[in-house]
This record gives sequence, C-alpha cells and structure tokens, in this order.
Amino acid sequence: MTDPIPGIRPYFNTSDADLEIIAGLLGSGQVTNNGPYVKEFEAKLAAYLGVEETVIVSSGSDALLLALTALSLPPGKIILPAYTFAATLNAVVHAGFEPVFCDIDPETYTLDPFHLAALLERHADTRCVIPVNVFGIPPDLAGIKAHCDPAGIRLVYDNAHGFGTTCQGLKLGPEPDIQCFSFHATKALPAIEGGMALARDPKVADAIRRLRNHGLGTSPEAFRPGFNAKMDEIRAVIGLSSLEHFPATLARRRAYGQRLLQAFNRFPEAYTTQAIPSGVETNFQNLGIRCHAARRLGMDRVIGIFAELGVGVRSYFNPPLHKFKGFGTGPALPNTDIVWEILASFPIHSRMSEESLAGMERAIARFGGMG
Repeated sequence: MTDPIPGIRPYFNTSDADLEIIAGLLGSGQVTNNGPYVKEFEAKLAAYLGVEETVIVSSGSDALLLALTALSLPPGKIILPAYTFAATLNAVVHAGFEPVFCDIDPETYTLDPFHLAALLERHADTRCVIPVNVFGIPPDLAGIKAHCDPAGIRLVYDNAHGFGTTCQGLKLGPEPDIQCFSFHATKALPAIEGGMALARDPKVADAIRRLRNHGLGTSPEAFRPGFNAKMDEIRAVIGLSSLEHFPATLARRRAYGQRLLQAFNRFPEAYTTQAIPSGVETNFQNLGIRCHAARRLGMDRVIGIFAELGVGVRSYFNPPLHKFKGFGTGPALPNTDIVWEILASFPIHSRMSEESLAGMERAIARFGGMG
C-alpha cells in the first residue's frame, strides 16, 4: 500500500537565485531588524492589494495580537466564532479580553450574524468582534458590521485563510478596522511563517509597526510595551518568491478545487460541500467537506477508510474552541457542533499531480458509493 496523499503539503517556488540570496544573508549576518527584503515584501504586497501600506510581522497569530493591542480598547469582551484555530482565541486572551463564542452559519462555516446580534444584546461590554475566513470563504462582513457600528464595536478580521480570495472582484473588503493574514507554510501564500496586518487608520498601522519592534518609537515618550514580532530577511525572501508566483499558484488551486468539488457533488447523499457565497472567488485554502456517514461511523472511521483508499483526510479545528477546558460556559453552539462532528478536510495543495487528483476522484467515488 502506498502512502496516502497527504492532507497538507507545503510548496515553495524558490529558485537558485533565491537560495543564493539566502546564503548571502546567512554569510553576512544581516538577517533581521526590518531589513531591505522585509521592506520590499511589504511594498510589493501593498501594490498587489492596492493599499498604501502593509505591516509584516512574524506570524498571523502576532498580527491578531498586535491588532487588538494597537486599538487600545477598554476592558471587556470580544466575540469570535468557536469554529476557528486556537490562535484567534489566544490573541483575545493575551490581549486581556474575555472571549465570547458565536455560532456559525452551517453552510459557509463562518460567523453567524444572527447569533452575533443576540450575543450583542446580552453582552453590552463587547469591544470587538473577530469574524474569521474559513477555508478561503469570507464571512458576511457587511452583515456583521451592520450589527457592530451602532454600538461602536470594532471589527478585526481574522483573514488568515483568505489571501487571494476575492469578493465582488475586490481583494480586500472595506468593512474591517483591521484585517490580519497568515503566511504560514501551509497557506496559499507561504513565507515559511509570517503574517500581515492592514489597518484603515494610519495611526493604528503605525502603532502595530512599533509594537512589533518591542514598542520602541522615535523618542522615549513614544515607547509603549510591545513584542518582538518582526519577520526576518530569510522568510521575506521566501515570501517575495511566493508572491511573484502567486497568480499561477492561485489559478492552479482554483482549478484543483473546482475539479474536486465536481467529484464530491456527484454524490449529494454522501457529501455536502462548503457554500461559496455569490460574488466570492475562493482561494481554496482548504477543502472542508461534510461527510454524512460520519454521523453513523464516527469521524475516526471515515478518516481510516480514506486512508485505506489512499487519501489523507483529517478533522479540522478539532476541537472547536468551546470544547477547550475552561471555555465551555457560554451558550450552546449547535451549528458548530454539527459541522465539527462530520466535516473532513481533504487534500488540496498548491501543486498537485494528475495522479493525485485522479486518485482523490476515485476515493471520493468509492466512499460516496458505499451508502
């Protein structure tokens, strides 16, 4: 039996020239402290996205933490979905806020604006809402913002999964005060590790920039306790290479995703695919599929069957945040529980062979026909 197609496979477009640059950096020792490659990466990301400036940091997690810190919000609560990675929760807790978990839309897996409205009525001390892009699908940012604005609640978008996704042709939505991205090795735009924060307010962007560098400013009076959250030069070189090749990478991922969705959709009694809202062109960061047999067999057995069929699948956001010790005291989240219990994440990489794609199609059909 051959090894299953892996659920995760990072892919980097590094050239010999890139490797020579990295070797030169290592030889010179000039590898950090906001060097020229970090600055170039920031500038080229800004040009790609059509914004004035970007702030590159060491991880998507740091982008969230620095964003919440830079807003200087009073103590209180932050609402976020439970169906997200622990990094979202960690940023809330380490920034000094109390998390409140919101349920998700069962079709898109993103934060449910209707449940959000109910939570806002119950929690008058909510300071911020953090919606999350899930697998490349954005939440209803306009609907969420409509609930936040009347109460003066800030909107920080965890867009770690979303680089390359467009909505109504836009690479960035206008709603968030700050949006944060990840350049982790598994993301569509990888820099081994890294993150980015985009703030509408230039003063907030400047605060994030100072916070990533220990809080240091141009004078002692500008000091504010911060963090060491800088990206190094080596990762910036990798990020620049990934960005140069990103249009081709994105086109491949979309082609793979559409092909695999067709395979799943041939078996509607076995699978339900994630809803893609009108006007959204996803980056296919992940391929999250509800496998209805998991209700009967359990997710472990579903994962085992696909392994036998040559495809590595896994449960995602496992467990959701409200299952963590000490965080399960909020309201019931039935949609989150249902999706988590039956959703399997299937392989989708930035470069896949015809053999892998055909093998996945065969496995999808075999499992789909099992009844």
